Amino acid sequence: MRYIFTFIITLLLLPAASMVCYAQQHSVSGRVVDETGAPLVGATVALETTGFQATTQPDGTFHLAQIPPATYRLVVSYQGRVNYSRSVEISGGDVRLDEIRLQRGQIALGEVVVSTQRRTQTSIEVPVTVSAMSGETLSRLNMRQMDEMSTFIPGMQVQLQSPNNPGYVIRGITSDDGDSRTQPRISIFQDGISISRSRASVVELFDIERVEVAKGPQGTLFGRGAQIGALHIIQNKAQDRFGAEIYGGYGAYNHRFVNGYINTQITEGMLANRLAFSYEGRDGFIGNLSGGRLNGKEVIALRNSTRLWAGSNTTADLILNYQYDNYPGTSFKSRRFAPAGGDTDPTTFADLEQGEDLYIKRHVGGATLLVDHRLSNAWRLSSLSGFRAFDSDESFDADGTPAQLLWVSERAKGTQYSQELRLTYENKSRFSGFVGAGYFYENSSQEVPLRIDERALYPAYIAPVLSAQLSGQLGQLGTSLGLPDAQVQALTQQVQQLFHTEPVIANGQPQLVENLPDLQPLALGLISQLVPGGLPPGITWQQLLQSGMLPPALPEELIALVTLLDGSPINRLHTESYTNYGRNQAVELFADGTFDLTDQLKLTAGLRGTYEAQRGGYQADAASPPSVFGMIANNGSPNLLNPVSNGTIYASKDYYSYVGRLALNYLFARNNVYASVSRGRRPGVISILPAETTYLKPEVVWSYEAGLKGLLANGKLGYELATYYYDWYNFQTLSLQQVPGSIAPMLLADDAGKAHSFGIETGLRYFFTPTVNVFGNYAYIDGKFNDTDENGNPQEYAGNRFRLTPEHSFAIGLDADISVNGRSSIYLRPSYAYQSGIYFEDSNREDLYQAGYGLANFTAGYRFVVNNIRYDIGAYGKNVFDTRYLIDAGNTGDTIGFPTYIGGSRSVVGAQVRITF
Repeated sequence: MRYIFTFIITLLLLPAASMVCYAQQHSVSGRVVDETGAPLVGATVALETTGFQATTQPDGTFHLAQIPPATYRLVVSYQGRVNYSRSVEISGGDVRLDEIRLQRGQIALGEVVVSTQRRTQTSIEVPVTVSAMSGETLSRLNMRQMDEMSTFIPGMQVQLQSPNNPGYVIRGITSDDGDSRTQPRISIFQDGISISRSRASVVELFDIERVEVAKGPQGTLFGRGAQIGALHIIQNKAQDRFGAEIYGGYGAYNHRFVNGYINTQITEGMLANRLAFSYEGRDGFIGNLSGGRLNGKEVIALRNSTRLWAGSNTTADLILNYQYDNYPGTSFKSRRFAPAGGDTDPTTFADLEQGEDLYIKRHVGGATLLVDHRLSNAWRLSSLSGFRAFDSDESFDADGTPAQLLWVSERAKGTQYSQELRLTYENKSRFSGFVGAGYFYENSSQEVPLRIDERALYPAYIAPVLSAQLSGQLGQLGTSLGLPDAQVQALTQQVQQLFHTEPVIANGQPQLVENLPDLQPLALGLISQLVPGGLPPGITWQQLLQSGMLPPALPEELIALVTLLDGSPINRLHTESYTNYGRNQAVELFADGTFDLTDQLKLTAGLRGTYEAQRGGYQADAASPPSVFGMIANNGSPNLLNPVSNGTIYASKDYYSYVGRLALNYLFARNNVYASVSRGRRPGVISILPAETTYLKPEVVWSYEAGLKGLLANGKLGYELATYYYDWYNFQTLSLQQVPGSIAPMLLADDAGKAHSFGIETGLRYFFTPTVNVFGNYAYIDGKFNDTDENGNPQEYAGNRFRLTPEHSFAIGLDADISVNGRSSIYLRPSYAYQSGIYFEDSNREDLYQAGYGLANFTAGYRFVVNNIRYDIGAYGKNVFDTRYLIDAGNTGDTIGFPTYIGGSRSVVGAQVRITF
């Protein structure tokens, strides 16, 4: 198999290596910018009375090739700009035009250009529900994190416990599992390269061209893992001019940030470089009595992008990314026990005993090579090569108390490589589309060490387990021996009293139990009643075991239990760990195209076929020294929570699959009505435990969607409206299940579920003037589990709502930029986002619920220009009314009855300065 994959990679790379050698003569190229010199993406460039036409690329460049010698009229047009026209004479060779500046004309809605269908279009033109935000919008609203951005994307939520623990939700479906063997439901892409592996998917949003969120099954366009949607981040590339910016600020909680870029023209028309950087830090919102603060942030990110123009037809971009996260610990706080002098409110101070030993440290880096070669005006060949690696280490207090019940680490690492070749044909008169092939490889692991003080675990969890276990055994024994009911009841009460403990936390202090209960005196007394003449006075349990006087009716497990419970000291520190491994390889062939049935009616169809080879692994070594509690309550296992594997267990499975879409849309006067049906798929999962390996079937969804979007009121009003219905098969649900080798239930998946979702999304933006507009969106989601599964059996979660999914959500905002004079202006950008209540687990438990809440943000300031340098001095505020809310509840501690809760971000207000050269 390895040689087959090597052969395929070689075939894929050969065209990419050769295409830079091809060049055409008789061409026209140039660059289109706005009045400030910023590139205009998606402008139409055409030669009148001919079929030669092109669309400007992300850097504003265009290229028309294979043009016969003659004199032509070149026309450049862009929504909301005054058309540009000039004469161009072609007499042989290449014609490179000076920079073309388009002046602002009629009211500009600011349509965002997207590449969702792998070609440049406006968001109105695509027959897909796609929400796009330009980098300028992100900057204007002061958004640098994915969760901040998601509040303005209807139907999307992003939950960030930390950069190591994200949760992505699109239309009710969550993708958040960090297990190396699982596959995402939602794809995250960065310049066409998948970064979907959970522990490596969170990136800072700085120096961004735009972000596109395509909703619904997107397997045809984005490949494996895009079962219910995809988030695509397009970064700014190097431009053929000098430019620079520095942007920084300071606010509450010692919030500080600085980011910027410097763009350098190395060789005019041939080579340019862009270096961008971002730093952000903030003290934790939550104090910790044991030291340090919690829920803080510190991250540095660097990016270098180099662009080569290899002739007039070929561009190559080499992009290097690196991000280092160095966060303090996450505040997993218990609501059962308050810290000393405090309360159980998750948004107030905690007492997590590891103090400053709680942290998140994560390294993420990658290299991307994008090569784009124009074969002609209509044909383009593209190569996308990507390498990515990550290494993360998180230390967290999983029980949320000052007792060391569960001190957990997670160490995840992985590498991936991908290669895609795509041939695109674009003829605006009748057909546009692409065909391609891709290869994907990833190898990752996740190690989870546990450190447990069994003196704390005993009163918190073990004592009730042992009490119930022993009471049951003695009750059965007494009944089988014919003892009177009163005597049996008295015996079980003695056992329960023996295991009775005080709460693990009292007045904010751990109540440790130093010694095991001594069950042997109770056992000797019972046996003395069963042995004729009783036992000899003063006999010990060990002597009894050697004497041969034990009644044969005593079960072996009861004898072993009494032998272990001898009053000896309890272990102060028990350590154990497990590691899961995942290796995935995929080869994909795909095609997608749009046919113009008439000038206005278009049919789009796409299909992607995939071959996948998956390999999963599990390893959990026996703890040394072993846990006495594991020996007692876990069938003699030396481990408490992780079933022992005796080496690494591997399992593999291959899959062949397909996904596809069919869409029909009708364009009229800058409006688009569309309907689509599509099939989405989540790859299967190999779930490995020593007792059993389970192969979860791929999850399949059928999507039915219709929508309407466009411009009204002479371009002042932009709108979008979409409705959808999803039907899932083999829906994977997580639930706590008892597993051999673990004293606590484990969160495991099952694939027999069925579910459905119905929703409505809408968005509006109205321009009062070119610089003053209001915007808003609303989403309704009714996502629930069906009453019965695929086999007709009642489902455990029948009728329950999907986790992390608000039924209603909306966001509104104002973007006002008021001119003071020709070179200065005042701006104000307030916004408010609301979501209704959500459950944090599919079980819909009331104790794991967040009621509806809203967050208000703003930016405001003064902008002016001096000597062609732009200055911006302003203020910003996030959660300005200091609303208190939860971002997560339940978590690892819930497996031992200690659910934890994470408070959301508090109010941060500060000042900021930006200088643009």
